[in-house]
Amino acid sequence: MELIRHELPLDFTIYDMSDFHVGSPNCALETLQGVINEIRDTETAYVIFKGDAIECILPNDKRYTHTCVMDEYKSPKAQADKVIEMFTPIASKILAWGIGNHEYKLINTLDLGKYMADDLGVPYGAYVFKVAYYCGGDLMFKTYHTHGWGSVNSNAKDDIQYDANRKAGLKHKLVKSGHGDCVYMSRGHDHQLIVVDPTVNNKMFLTDDGNGIHQQYHVASPQNASFIPPDSRWYATTGSFRKLYSKPGLGSVDYGEMAGYAPSEIGYAKVNVRDARIASVEKVVA
Repeated sequence: MELIRHELPLDFTIYDMSDFHVGSPNCALETLQGVINEIRDTETAYVIFKGDAIECILPNDKRYTHTCVMDEYKSPKAQADKVIEMFTPIASKILAWGIGNHEYKLINTLDLGKYMADDLGVPYGAYVFKVAYYCGGDLMFKTYHTHGWGSVNSNAKDDIQYDANRKAGLKHKLVKSGHGDCVYMSRGHDHQLIVVDPTVNNKMFLTDDGNGIHQQYHVASPQNASFIPPDSRWYATTGSFRKLYSKPGLGSVDYGEMAGYAPSEIGYAKVNVRDARIASVEKVVA
């Protein structure tokens, strides 16, 4: 695990992103470029990236077809170089750059995640990392990030229960990491865009004053505490920029289409920090 520290202002915004899959004909490349431009033009916008920047599939991979990567980005290095080209204008805004399971496939040949991070001159988070945020030397809060493994699923037939199960599963996967000092925890890999808000303020407890019973509500813990109860944290799985279907006319055969995956929302999570505290986390459909 990597531990990363930054000095930042009291107010800023984190674009928490993952799963670009540059090189795939299904990558929403123009949409991603639009988000990069928005970050470039927003003074207090910063980026955390959690892996699968590139498609990184070779002919010996069972998912490979000759149409599953674009001709101009056939090699993983060419894909990585395209990502570097796109993100160089906002390199100073990247807080951490992680690796995903697609880059990991080739890690014994070339650590492509580190290759991109080093070329951009940004902190390399590897597969799992934490970021500590300071202002004037004082800790504001910490966040936890992983590319993730497995999936966040639900077999429920009812839409309400389906969404609730996925949120509960996401929270469980991140809480069991054991890192109790992080007020925000996120993963990629799922190609799902889910945000779970703290629930602590909805929890009632009872007290008495010797004469009667009174209801009160729990309040959130300080965000820089050494332990933050799970119900006081935010959780997210941060979507992707890989569409399920390629553009018609390409004749592309893609493993996602073949497997019958459900379409996923293209987007990311936006963490809004105000007065040294996380004020909200938004699900942003790009």
